[in-house]
Amino acid sequence: MPNRADVIAEARTWLGVPWKHQGRTRRGVDCAGVVVCVAVALGLSAYDTKAYQRRTHSNEFLRHFREAMDEKPVSEAQPGDVMLFRDSAYPCHSAIIGERDGELTIIHGHAMHRKVLEERLSQGDWMQKRVACFQFRGLEG
Repeated sequence: MPNRADVIAEARTWLGVPWKHQGRTRRGVDCAGVVVCVAVALGLSAYDTKAYQRRTHSNEFLRHFREAMDEKPVSEAQPGDVMLFRDSAYPCHSAIIGERDGELTIIHGHAMHRKVLEERLSQGDWMQKRVACFQFRGLEG
């Protein structure tokens, strides 16, 4: 059974993969695609949907995560969890929480950087944009 370290290690294998809206391969992946591909690789979930827009105008993006994962308070986020962020009013971005040197990071497909990258959660305005946190079902520990 996979654990949190396995989630982070698998997510990091996606670093540098080009960004592609609704992509699900190493030739191109978006933020939700990173989460989906990590879950599939570790046998945690086969749930996937492409029924979302790049800029959402509803809570549809959030609903898909609620169907596939266990929600928890944002304040209890830990490495190996999945965090959702809002752009304006609605959630539209996801990332896997990592950790480097005792600081939380986010591993995510980033449209503006055109690739999957890892950056500090405290960088920029990510902390202010957090709206939901999820844990993979079937994760050890």
